[in-house]
Amino acid sequence: MKIKYAVAASLLLSLSAFAQKEELKGLKKIVEKDAPPTKEDMTKFKELVAAAEPKMGSATAEQQADFYYYKASGGMMEMMTNPMLMANPQVAFKMIETAVDDMNKVIEIEKSGKKNHTKEIQEVIFPEVKTMVGNIAAQLVDGKKYKEAASLYALVYKMDPKDHSQLYNAAAMAVNGQDYDKALEYYLQLDKSGFTGEGTSYVAKNKKSGQVESFPNKDTRDIAIKTGEYSEPKDEKLPSLKGEITKNIALIYVQKGENDKAKAAMAAARKNNPDDVNLIVAEANIYYQAKDMEGYKRLINEAAAKSPNNPELFYNLGVVASETDKAEAKNHYNKALQIDPNYEPALVGMASLILSDEQKIVDEMNGITGTSKKDNDRYDALKKKKDGLYTESLTYLEKAHKLKPDNQYTISLLAGIYQALERDADYKAMKAKMKG
Repeated sequence: MKIKYAVAASLLLSLSAFAQKEELKGLKKIVEKDAPPTKEDMTKFKELVAAAEPKMGSATAEQQADFYYYKASGGMMEMMTNPMLMANPQVAFKMIETAVDDMNKVIEIEKSGKKNHTKEIQEVIFPEVKTMVGNIAAQLVDGKKYKEAASLYALVYKMDPKDHSQLYNAAAMAVNGQDYDKALEYYLQLDKSGFTGEGTSYVAKNKKSGQVESFPNKDTRDIAIKTGEYSEPKDEKLPSLKGEITKNIALIYVQKGENDKAKAAMAAARKNNPDDVNLIVAEANIYYQAKDMEGYKRLINEAAAKSPNNPELFYNLGVVASETDKAEAKNHYNKALQIDPNYEPALVGMASLILSDEQKIVDEMNGITGTSKKDNDRYDALKKKKDGLYTESLTYLEKAHKLKPDNQYTISLLAGIYQALERDADYKAMKAKMKG
């Protein structure tokens, strides 16, 4: 009896193998047709895929590679020849992603056997699809559809895992689209890979459009110059993105409320670039968002020591100090203005600091209800003090307004002060500039 069962099992396996071969022949016939596939072709194609796929577990490696190659090719053919699919970005993206995954399966299978399809996939199919998907992603960026663009850049990276710049694009677009989970996933992959982005960009000016364009390598750029269509070739050094990647990882952790992970990520970045002022400021911002003001001040002071001619750093120290120590805040704002007398944020910050005593004076004035000479003298003294604050703040606000005439905060402060000082013409001029 056992012999009969063994013979039956062997017969079933033979029949299954025969069926696999026939199904693969059918798939190959449809994929390799010279003419575009018809609706009937695609119906038959899907039937063959559905019939063959469950049998792949017992198929040979070569048969598996053939199957996934035909399946991917057919999927791409259907997407490119079916206008309804191309009009639905989500469906089209899913089909391309599935096809790319299947092509990568072929490459993986053929690593240890015959390479019937690998060369074509890597040298012909993937480059063509990569260009197409990359162009669509760029269009989505122009349309501010950042999340969709991020998915496409990630798909391009799947086709060429050595091109980490595509994964970097995916991460950046995910951040723009506020998809922080995906952005973190991509940035962590980049960090683990050791990608820095350093290198050389080969650019030239398109004579027709006037735009500066980048080329994949020097030889391609030089050929474009020889055609006469491009001019002004330049080799531009690309700076390291390592610090920015780590910084963005930390900032995303902050966004997610995971401050300990954020601090650990930034500490790692600082270890590799201890003198990078931008990293110090980024780490300081993490402490600021975590409401750790002492940590923030410590780091901004460290940054200021390394970059003593940066007015922004002293302005930031002034902002923090203004909540607890006005004298210290004033010193920091003055330092920022010594470095750059036209640093508008420090001008506005100084004016706001001066005006911070206004409410206390107004409250005391409103509290004087008597009409005695002593009451009247006190009221007049307080009014003089209040008007003095207004006049002192105008020195900074009027200069800030000249530097940035559209700053609504400055305009509103000026309007209020002019009205209080009964400078009617100036008040009306500011009132006219107020929006909303």
